[in-house]
Amino acid sequence: NLALTCKSFGWRRTMSTLNWSLIEEVARQAVCSRATDDEMGSLPRYVSGTTTWLSILHRIDHPMLFDVLSSAGIEHRNGDESRVYGTTSGNVSNTAVSSSYIMTTGSHFAEFEITGTPFIGVARPMPKLIYERENFSYFNTYLFDTLLAARTDGWGDGNVHACQYFCRTGETIWTCFEGERTDGFNWVWGWE
Repeated sequence: NLALTCKSFGWRRTMSTLNWSLIEEVARQAVCSRATDDEMGSLPRYVSGTTTWLSILHRIDHPMLFDVLSSAGIEHRNGDESRVYGTTSGNVSNTAVSSSYIMTTGSHFAEFEITGTPFIGVARPMPKLIYERENFSYFNTYLFDTLLAARTDGWGDGNVHACQYFCRTGETIWTCFEGERTDGFNWVWGWE
């Protein structure tokens, strides 16, 4: 009977103190048994709305894939699209993009194995064609008009469109893709 199946597996049990279904409880237990302490610490305090235990379990089972690599100096590690590494040294701008992973509000977690002194950052969603431009970087001022033209309603009202953390010095840089300050981007010294 469909009603009994839904009641057992999908509906919230009114007699229980838990505020989720049996499926959510199984997903919660699976996440708790697999996730590291750091990963558990980055989860939202109260799971609700579109962030459910089932969606968190899906993300653990399906890591973020970097499907767009911009530059000849970056490759997938052993063909694994969830891992990338730089193949050159020096002042080379490389970009790895996960075009299918859109961050929304809330906490996010990423783990990096760092050798050297890279910049690591996040940016607003962009069409894949933008990354094919020669010497692509979110901080190349000659690209600001092109980057702003890709703006969608999903960006909201914020003015930080790309930001990076510099692993060698701990400095950060962000841009609004406009020339408001020197070269259109802003350094933040000693950011925590």
